[in-house]
Amino acid sequence: MSRNAAEKETGRTTAPHGEWEKALRQLRRDIYSGRRLPRERLVEKDLARDLSAGRMAVRQALARLEEEGLVRIEPYKGAAVAGVSLERILESYRIHAMLEGQAALLAADRLDEGDLTAICETIRRQRALGPDRVQDWQDLNHQFHRLINLKCDNHMLVELIRRYSQFTSYWFIVMSAPGRIPTNIDEHREILEALSRRDGSSARELMENHIIGSGRYLVDFVRQHMPLGLWGEGAETERKD
Repeated sequence: MSRNAAEKETGRTTAPHGEWEKALRQLRRDIYSGRRLPRERLVEKDLARDLSAGRMAVRQALARLEEEGLVRIEPYKGAAVAGVSLERILESYRIHAMLEGQAALLAADRLDEGDLTAICETIRRQRALGPDRVQDWQDLNHQFHRLINLKCDNHMLVELIRRYSQFTSYWFIVMSAPGRIPTNIDEHREILEALSRRDGSSARELMENHIIGSGRYLVDFVRQHMPLGLWGEGAETERKD
């Protein structure tokens, strides 16, 4: 008996917690990685097959993603990846930059020699990667920022950074753009140098410029290379079909 048939037979109205959470994590990852693009239709039966999950689990995962603003569900139309305006992305990058800038300021006096060595090693590994190793580079990029953020010793600030980083996760476009990875590595090195000097003010300014610069690069790249109807230019576009 198939999973979907079993759901009908038992009369369950919710999927097992682990099943729908697994579907949720995979769908969220697909959206953030660019595997599923803005405005793409999300058909329950296809998702159930792709995720090896029951349709009930898929339905619950889609409902949660709608709450997070990543999916839109409309009566008689079904679900689709939410459209994201370029204006909203850039706005999110600005907020994220302020948060991580503050974390860098606080971390400057708290990073020990072991922490600084770990950050330096992360940058070294980034430089050693080939140009086609985008996913590996992004993993190291996440590690670089995480090593600094966690040393700010402010749990609320770290949580806010985590939330806003969701809206700045369109790395699949930014990191595939020619020339951006070397620029980011150079900026990482400048941030490390400021932290090594215990210069919190410079570290904050460099971190803010680094993240805002990535956001501007992303928006410019999308405008030049992506289909016009895929990303909106402003908040109003996001509400139109």
